Amino acid sequence: MSAKLTIIRLVTALIPVKRVRRRLRDRWMAAARERRLERTLPVVRARYAAHEAECRAKLARGERLRVAFLVCDASMFSAEPVFVQMKDDPRFDCFIAVAPRVTRGDAFLRDTLKKTFDTFDKRYPKQVRSLYDPDSGKAMPLEADVLFSTVLYEDQTLPDYTVERLSRRALVAILYYGYGGLFFTNEKKTPFLPNVVFAWRYFVSNEATRTMSVARNPALAGNVCVAGYCKMDRLASLPQRRRERRRVILCPHHTIDKETDGLALSTFLIHADLFLKLPELFPEIDFVFRPHPLLFPRLATAKWWGAEKTEAYRAKMESFPNVEFQQGGDYFETFADSDALIHDCGSFLAEYFYTGRPQCYLLADDKTVEQQFLPFSRTLLEHVERAYTDDDVVAFIRRVVVEGNDPGKAERDAFAEREVCVNHPHASDAVLAAVMDGIESKEGSKTK
Repeated sequence: MSAKLTIIRLVTALIPVKRVRRRLRDRWMAAARERRLERTLPVVRARYAAHEAECRAKLARGERLRVAFLVCDASMFSAEPVFVQMKDDPRFDCFIAVAPRVTRGDAFLRDTLKKTFDTFDKRYPKQVRSLYDPDSGKAMPLEADVLFSTVLYEDQTLPDYTVERLSRRALVAILYYGYGGLFFTNEKKTPFLPNVVFAWRYFVSNEATRTMSVARNPALAGNVCVAGYCKMDRLASLPQRRRERRRVILCPHHTIDKETDGLALSTFLIHADLFLKLPELFPEIDFVFRPHPLLFPRLATAKWWGAEKTEAYRAKMESFPNVEFQQGGDYFETFADSDALIHDCGSFLAEYFYTGRPQCYLLADDKTVEQQFLPFSRTLLEHVERAYTDDDVVAFIRRVVVEGNDPGKAERDAFAEREVCVNHPHASDAVLAAVMDGIESKEGSKTK
């Protein structure tokens, strides 16, 4: 398949008009993908039926199932609560497998691989292994009976760690790395991603997402399951708001290139100067500046700010005594120990509802909502503050954070419990129950 995609890229590269080039490339690649899915899906499902039987037989003999948890980035490990749930269960032998993220260059690969491994090795000693040596370029095989993956895109890591390859040896369950089902890009792309279609189980956060996915691609009817967003289960166990000083998180998204980004949310170029003023405007507040991990690498390119200006901005932000600069990694403690979130991100829009605290969503204009947001995420926006200008942001901080004026809290909390936080904080229980039902039932491969 990779050879066909390479040919398509080479052929379309010869087309001089960018808009035409992209349209034809996307159309041809989609057609190639559909042929592959149609041809391969019956083969993958036959493998799963055989794996289910093997797993039932192992459990009947009193043997443990070997369970792997594949992850590329610590901040995207939505399966962690499932790992915690299963690692002490005598039926399972569990480990975390860290795969390389290969799409952002060697320096990003090395940094992300090390940071992810170190994060979980510290948290779960001797239960984490790296699958890749960046010096030798050697990749390790991944063997398991059941495998949980948060890697949605095949080109995000090495070919050996795609769902189709892994299905040859294991029952592969996909847990969306974010909340999912929020934007039109989710509707257009996600239900047709090979890693999703080829998954034994595809776990989603709510019924709206399941309905959308199956409507777009009926082939998912047999594998998509609503379990809730198990990634947030861990938040309930963390100490909440331990600081005397108010703490506000600033999270700008990376989608600054409206010509190439399918998802166009970022307002960073509008508010960049404001972010540098806020620490001095509000010296009584502690700020956490946490850009999306891809924002600064993109800014540093020649098309945007370049390395020198990007580094100068970072240095200025880090110079403030009331600012903590975070670049990727785990953010749960930051969420738990915060008073408000100001951002234009994707999954954080839903995730911050789990804290019960107010958030301010940054928008360039209302066209962004019309063009990018699905009906469910529009209901999320109805329960958060919106900011279009620098003055809107400053007003939110003064009124909501400093003065504590949050009149929508009761309604927001009720909405979150009803629509957003499905099965919280026990979504991982629902995932485990669905997995065991699929294994123990002889009709497991037909479960909907």
